[in-house]
Amino acid sequence: MIQVSGLDHVAIPVSDIEASLSWYLRLFGLVHTFAPEWGTDPAFLCIGGTCLALLDAKGAVPPPVDPSVRHFCFRTDANSFLQAAETLKAEGIPYRCDDHGVAQSLYFQDPDGHWIEITSYRPGREP
Repeated sequence: MIQVSGLDHVAIPVSDIEASLSWYLRLFGLVHTFAPEWGTDPAFLCIGGTCLALLDAKGAVPPPVDPSVRHFCFRTDANSFLQAAETLKAEGIPYRCDDHGVAQSLYFQDPDGHWIEITSYRPGREP
């Protein structure tokens, strides 16, 4: 068995690194970590020890697929989940909401079509 302590990061290709960096910082309040060491390729954006690495694809981003096939997910609490829906509305970002029984989720796309999920587990149902 390989011992792990958690998920470090998810890496995604983006067509415009500066635009995507600005979008993720504005929408999620992530911290641009290792900027002095790495600059913006990759742009390493973190919160609570989990990170998202934006990789400069120089326009070669694959087409999006259904969110049930490929997405990454941020976890939040019930109040922040409601605020996320309001923020998406205010930003004019279309989304869909799904009830998974143990959790509720919002699904939407970033500027390159990557699917993002925001989920909030019901109390006592967190993994």
